[in-house]
Order: sequence, then structure tokens, then C-alpha cells
Amino acid sequence: MAIVLATARPQALAEFTEGLAKESGQSVSVVPTGKTALEQVSAEAPALVVIDEGLPDHEPLALVREIMMVSAMTLTAVVTSMSEEEFHEEAEGYGVLMPLPTEPAAEDGVELAKRMSGI
Repeated sequence: MAIVLATARPQALAEFTEGLAKESGQSVSVVPTGKTALEQVSAEAPALVVIDEGLPDHEPLALVREIMMVSAMTLTAVVTSMSEEEFHEEAEGYGVLMPLPTEPAAEDGVELAKRMSGI
């Protein structure tokens, strides 16, 4: 299984992506829109979709809901500027693996991969 990263700023998330790929041992496919992420989920049901805020066509939690309807087994994580408490309140019941800081580092990718492997 693969990992999909939906972001309009792949360069800013390059270290995070590298840490996630290395720790998980899985390839990370970077897509620029929520629509493209949904197409990939429909086609191959990736293990994980990481959703960055600021996508041109979807709000992160709206995209999480759509992914759940297409593939309930696909895990999600969201890059967000929300506080942890606010994120928990907004995302409750969506099964989001974890929120990520707006500038996630390689260590955040490693932590996400560890949480993913613990499921």
C-alpha cells in the first residue's frame, strides 16, 4: 500500500515526506488537489492520506469525510493550524490519526509512520 500526500506546497513538506517514506517503508505520492487524492483513494485505497490545509478545492476535514465514504479503511492525517483542542473538537468521530503542525518536519513524518504502523 502507498501513502498519498495532498498538498499545494510539496517543497515545504519535503523533509516531512522523506521522514514518512523512510520510516514507513512506503512510497509517498504527492498530489496537488483533493480531487486528485480522491481519485487515488478510489483507484488504489492507500494506507494513508495526509491532507494539507490550503488545498485549492477542499477544506481538510471535508476531504476526510469524502475519503471515509470512498474507503473507510484508509487512514488520514491533517496538516492544520488549529490548536490541538480545537482540532479534536472539529475532527471528533472522523478517525483522523493525528493532526500535524503547519510546517511538519522529518520527525513528524517519523511519528506519523509509527502511529500508522501501530494500527
